[in-house]
Amino acid sequence: MTIALLRDLETHLALGLRSDAARLELREATARVLLAMGDEEAVPMSTVARRVGRDPSTATRFVDRAAADDLLQRTPAAEDRRRRLVTLTEHGRTLREDLLGLRRARAERMLESILGDTGLGEGQVEWFLQAFVKGLGDA
Repeated sequence: MTIALLRDLETHLALGLRSDAARLELREATARVLLAMGDEEAVPMSTVARRVGRDPSTATRFVDRAAADDLLQRTPAAEDRRRRLVTLTEHGRTLREDLLGLRRARAERMLESILGDTGLGEGQVEWFLQAFVKGLGDA
C-alpha cells in the first residue's frame, strides 16, 4: 500500500507541474529548467542536469529549447571559455516567477487539504515533509 501511495504522489506532483507548465504555454521540460534556475545566477550545464535530474545530454536539449524560446542564454565562462554557463533572460525570469506563483498556490491548496483532512497542525505537516524529503535524499 505504501508503494502505491508513493507512486500516486509522484504521479500527482508530475501532473501538477505539467498542468502549471501548460497554463503558461511551456513544455514540462522547460518548466523544470526554469524552476532549477536561480533568479540571478549563472550555472554550468552539469549543475542544470543535476538539478533537473537528467543526464547532461538531455539537460542540454532542454536548455537549447528554452534558449530558442528566449528564456535562457548560454555564455562562455570567464575562467574557461570552453565551459558554458546558463542564465535566465528577462523573459525567462518573468515566466519563472509566474510558474513559481502557480506552484506556491498549488502547494498552499495541498497543505490546506492535508490540514483539513488529518487534523494535524502545520508544524507537524512541515516536520513530516522535511523527514520525507530527507528520506528521498538517502534513496
